[in-house]
Amino acid sequence: MRRAFVICLFAALGSLLALTVARADDADRATLLTQMLQWAGAPADDTAPDALLLSNSATRDQQLPLYRTVMAQPLNAPYRLGMLADAVKAAQSSAPGLVSLTGAAAGLRVSRSPETALNPLQTQLRAAADPLAASLAWMTPLAKRGSAWRPALPTQAQLPGELRFELALVLAAMGQSQQFLQRALARLPAGLTPTLLRRQALSGELQLFEASDYRTLLPLIDREALLAGMQDLVATTERLKRFVSANPLPAVAWTLRTPMGQIVVDSTGRNNHYRLQDPLLVLDVGGDDDYEFLPRSDSHRISVLLDHLGNDRYSTRVPGADPSSATLGYGILWDTTGDDHYQGRQQAQAAALFGAALLVDGGGNNVFIASGHAQAHAIGGLAVLLSSAGHDRYTAQTHAQGSAGPLGVALLLDPGGDDRYTLNNTPLLLASPQLPDHNASMGQGAGRGVRGDALDGRSTAGGIGLLIDLAGDDHYSAQVFAQGVGYQQGLGLLVDDGGNDHFEAAWYALGAAAHQGAGVLLKRGTGHDHYQISHSTSLGAAHDLSVAIFVDEAGNDHYALGDLGLGAAHANGTALFVDGGGDDSYQVSASTCRALGGAYISQWGNVRESFLNLGLFMDLGGTDSYPAQCERARNDAHWAGPRAWPQLKLRSEAGAGFDGTAALPFALRALTQQPPPALAPK
Repeated sequence: MRRAFVICLFAALGSLLALTVARADDADRATLLTQMLQWAGAPADDTAPDALLLSNSATRDQQLPLYRTVMAQPLNAPYRLGMLADAVKAAQSSAPGLVSLTGAAAGLRVSRSPETALNPLQTQLRAAADPLAASLAWMTPLAKRGSAWRPALPTQAQLPGELRFELALVLAAMGQSQQFLQRALARLPAGLTPTLLRRQALSGELQLFEASDYRTLLPLIDREALLAGMQDLVATTERLKRFVSANPLPAVAWTLRTPMGQIVVDSTGRNNHYRLQDPLLVLDVGGDDDYEFLPRSDSHRISVLLDHLGNDRYSTRVPGADPSSATLGYGILWDTTGDDHYQGRQQAQAAALFGAALLVDGGGNNVFIASGHAQAHAIGGLAVLLSSAGHDRYTAQTHAQGSAGPLGVALLLDPGGDDRYTLNNTPLLLASPQLPDHNASMGQGAGRGVRGDALDGRSTAGGIGLLIDLAGDDHYSAQVFAQGVGYQQGLGLLVDDGGNDHFEAAWYALGAAAHQGAGVLLKRGTGHDHYQISHSTSLGAAHDLSVAIFVDEAGNDHYALGDLGLGAAHANGTALFVDGGGDDSYQVSASTCRALGGAYISQWGNVRESFLNLGLFMDLGGTDSYPAQCERARNDAHWAGPRAWPQLKLRSEAGAGFDGTAALPFALRALTQQPPPALAPK
């Protein structure tokens, strides 16, 4: 059953990645889009930014398939990404399913079921005289040279029965995952360390033409092997979680230092205070526990922590120390229930750097605090943060909350509750070029690449950052680059499914993109939402050969924008803004009103005058209010965007707006159901 579920997820995502989706479009939807393109003066069969520039890019081989799909067919992106969000929703109760789905979003086709991963290990351990001793044997060759490692194991009375076996199974699976990890990283230079990677990839401190440059090393990772090892590790951790949740446990307190890190088992129910360095496997059952994670050794590559019951606190003051961070390795932190507090700095709370990381919190009202590169962040790997239906608080400054860099895919999934996502402006950690007194947020659904123009010319394509919130009245606050944003051939997606939500940011937000990026925000449901942008290039705004899409399905909504957005393309992008219905109000602060369906070019007299530049605005129902200076926009009307060269009818000035009553021009969910009505039981 579990394997079939994963196979279905892969099949569903496979259809999302295909460049052609077979479906019967509603005639009204097709007609509206056709009319909009006619009013804009744009070709009906070519709505993407210049394809040759993208395909001839020096970073073509680094572009992830899902990103390329969105760039190739922008007007189909809301349907495809809506289906992706529904696949994530269907997998919310399965951590292995979510990890596999995240891998599929990265273009990886590896599907190791729990049975495939664990059945051979179970057979071996059942045949052993002591499964625990057998499960540790793979570490013996890893002991320091010249030393004989003979672990002091608890007796059967001290660690009895099935608990002993389940722990042994996790440790044996770690050995199996270690083999996958070695395969995944085999082509990387031997001297590559976590410290060097953090300096380059997280702090951005790159020296000219370093011998080991993470940008040139990214293609050397065998990402399929990396995913396979993580699938095995997550499957066995989930199995251990089910076991401790369903069975009364003996009171056990056992610790062991191994060549791969520390083992800690405590099922006494005490309130423990841990100071852990290099935790390999930690199981704590019961009690309100306090975990402090000390600096991790460069050689420590695998960590699993499972805490069952209690209101717990997890803290670290150094990057990459908590078990849910992974550098050149794997990390899992799984807390089953309780009101928990997570406190970290850089690279924490589901953060992967040339690795794979997972944080699962199964219940309660939780608080997540970090500075950056956290709360589902990935470069050269995969990161998943799955929280619960409680009222959660996520706070950071930069690169967090569903943020991915080159060859990374990061997913933050929150199933429900009234949540608050904050990317703070203080302290100022990474000044934005647009607003130097604001942080570059690069989060809340952000995918970014690296522009090497100002350094050595070594640019990289971006990753895929996903934030999906399934229910609740939520609040999103950010600065620059956030909330469904793409940068430098990266894809960012924010999907909020219902509730009355509030969004605020400064620049490049809410379905925005720059430099061949793709940014998408889908607000599904009938909530009454508030969107506040203090500055520019937001709410369906595409700059420099990018794709930007904003869709609000329904509700009485309020939009406030400084400048350039609400369906505005700049420098040959494709921008789409759609409000599906309700009595809405629109405010634009700038007197020029570069908004509500328009396409703009900063410099004329070059070849870009012939490239497509498409900005579309649609409000599909209700009685709406528009800014007085935006003279074209009004109720029950359609209009063409402004043109500097009207007599030439340039493709680079293709803009249009529509206010009226119509269906959404594309589906945001599945068009069919299971089983089909004609075949359903009578």
